[in-house]
Amino acid sequence: MSNAIKQIITHIVEVPLTHTWEISLYSATTRQHAIVEVILESGIRGYGESSPSPAFMGETAETVKLVNDRYLAPPLIGLPVDEIACAHAKMNQAIYGNSAAKSAIDIALHDAWGQALNQPLYKLIGGTARESVPLTYVVGIKSNRDAYEEAMKRIHEGFGVVKIKVGRDPKRDIELVNLIRKAITDSGKPAKLRLDANQGYDVPTAIRVIREIEETGEVECVEQPVRKWNMLGVKEIRDKVKTPIMIDEAVFGPEDAMTAIKLGIADVINLKVCKVGGIYQSKKIAAMAEAAGMTCTVGSNLELGIGIAASAHFVTGTPVVTYPSDFICGAYLHEHDLLKTPIQQFVAEGHMRVTAKPGLGIDVRTDLLKQQ
Repeated sequence: MSNAIKQIITHIVEVPLTHTWEISLYSATTRQHAIVEVILESGIRGYGESSPSPAFMGETAETVKLVNDRYLAPPLIGLPVDEIACAHAKMNQAIYGNSAAKSAIDIALHDAWGQALNQPLYKLIGGTARESVPLTYVVGIKSNRDAYEEAMKRIHEGFGVVKIKVGRDPKRDIELVNLIRKAITDSGKPAKLRLDANQGYDVPTAIRVIREIEETGEVECVEQPVRKWNMLGVKEIRDKVKTPIMIDEAVFGPEDAMTAIKLGIADVINLKVCKVGGIYQSKKIAAMAEAAGMTCTVGSNLELGIGIAASAHFVTGTPVVTYPSDFICGAYLHEHDLLKTPIQQFVAEGHMRVTAKPGLGIDVRTDLLKQQ
């Protein structure tokens, strides 16, 4: 049977969160996910995911479904599943932007391709760059006491980096950093702190906060301190502080990454596989970062297990991702997942291993998928 693409279906699935998730951009108690199912003529089914929040991405699960159904799926029907570059060319010709929609299709294509070849995805995109993936745990904006307790719990579980969401109240942010940092020192754990402002500061505030934190110790890095369009502002911050600067919202594709590299605005790129166009575009960005002497981490938009598995395969097969990654974030926030085997079963001592099963190596609970 042919491994040409027969059908592409986009499902919308909404899953409640275990508690309110809050960052400087928004707060939420539930999350919608766009789940893409690519069906080949041979009967193979590949799955992909994107979980865009409107404030962060400018896309939603509803827009992903609309764009996929009307613009992206039709030109891909009949294309061999391994023609990934051609698929992206057709998608880009069909509609500009919409990187979350393209990400979900790209991941499903890669999953189906791996199944067709009977190979795990990481083998198709670089091989085994690392045996296990070091993880970062993310603490959302909450009271300092609650944030402190959550951070220390995960550090004692073996997470080597904890990312604290900041960006709304500089005084609170500085106090929380000092509180957790002292507790880490007293515990003797070799853990580090990462801060993520999600564009919440302006340039002077970011410089002041980072400098105050630097007076009392170190943090691993500060992520996206100012608005995503303000690349020169990020550069000014980087030029005036010692702490490494990471960008996330500033990079939605290879073109953004190239601009950031040319301007020299950051040290690290938070490369979100489900945001920038999927595996294909992520490999481009990773290669650019490596050539520029930068490094990468892989982050989360609160994806469920499908997106998490895709990110884990990408990190496993991509050497330049040397910073611990927080793509696991959504696994700890949703009341349930779409996978038959919970993704946390692949996590131990702050690291995750992918399976050697074909494609993404996942079993999806198709009974939980629904079209709207």
